[in-house]
Amino acid sequence: MAERFDPSAYAYAHRGLWTTGGLPENSLAAFLAAAEHGVGIEFDVRPSADGIPVIFHDPVLDRTTEQTGAVESRTRSELTEISLIGGGAIITLETLLEAWPATTPLLCEMKVDGATDSARFARTVADLMMRHTGPAAMMSFCTEAVAATPEHVQRGQLILPSSMSGATDLAATAVTKVDYLACHTSDAADPGLQSARSTLPLITWTVKDTDACEALSAITDSQIFEGFDPALAKRHILNT
Repeated sequence: MAERFDPSAYAYAHRGLWTTGGLPENSLAAFLAAAEHGVGIEFDVRPSADGIPVIFHDPVLDRTTEQTGAVESRTRSELTEISLIGGGAIITLETLLEAWPATTPLLCEMKVDGATDSARFARTVADLMMRHTGPAAMMSFCTEAVAATPEHVQRGQLILPSSMSGATDLAATAVTKVDYLACHTSDAADPGLQSARSTLPLITWTVKDTDACEALSAITDSQIFEGFDPALAKRHILNT
């Protein structure tokens, strides 16, 4: 079963340790590179046409592959034959779990859009995560998906940026019992979220340079980063 862990004890590579012109985001190679550098990963799952969780961020294939169209319109077998721009192919959640060395945590973000049944998808993802041995958690912007995640799986609530949601009390958007909150960097200093830090760890995303990383370390418990040296990320985020 997926193990509970302290979110503040790790830094997390956003969609793996990818780089422009190098390893592609959400690729197995980028994930394993993060593990080699001793950081956890944040990654995205969404359902294939036959309901299998595959690792892919966008609702459509166009940006990171040479294909077009909705991810949810293709079956698992079709999707895993599609190459990512930069190398490798789309993989399933099961493939990642089989390959992950389990030394650092997995933050699995459930993407819920299109025709996705949020509760059913959360249960499907949870079934796979519960077979994993190692630190792991599930999270989503979708409160229904978070609520449907079994409580014995560590779970987090992603908070939409206030610039998008118009919310005045960001902490109140987490409407179910969770183990941590994750907010956009622009909202990390929000009074409601800072107040919530007294009982829940606060992770911020996406941190893209060391100056922001250092500044945010005083008001967040951990960070999801991209685009710079993971050793520097760990130094600023974890003070190591």
